[in-house]
Amino acid sequence: MISLDLHKIREHLRSQGIDAELQAETNQLCIVFKIAEREYPLFIRIYEGGELLQLLAFLPCTIQTSTFSETARLLHSLNKELDLPGFGMDEVQEVVFYRIMVPVKEKKLDQNLLISYINAIQVVCQSFAPAIAAIAYGQLTFDEMMKRVKENSGQSLTQSFLRKL
Repeated sequence: MISLDLHKIREHLRSQGIDAELQAETNQLCIVFKIAEREYPLFIRIYEGGELLQLLAFLPCTIQTSTFSETARLLHSLNKELDLPGFGMDEVQEVVFYRIMVPVKEKKLDQNLLISYINAIQVVCQSFAPAIAAIAYGQLTFDEMMKRVKENSGQSLTQSFLRKL
């Protein structure tokens, strides 16, 4: 267990080979991981007086205004099927994100759990970012994507993407 303190979390992440930069102005840590040559910033912030830890990753795509509803449909569908739902979008900033809120007791954090969440976020981003980007950029509609998934695999949307792992 480590103390719920950004400096302690940063030290632990660095001991695990994860480079995390402290952003003093926003009081959060930032990790940038690369998947297929694209950067995914992951922000770690402490909330509610130390009772919640937020892990928030932004996907490297901008939602086109015309695709807001299609993107929302896809994100809703993914969240419905994922064991750890967390996709969302900000229409004002035109971004898609994946967020996990981790409850913390007595301001102590299980360091193995933290690393597991960070790894899970990377897998989720790697698995679903291409499909999300295709919808967000208007290359496919949600219905077209679902039709392709059913034709190719007969599985659910998440099963179709996750079977590639």
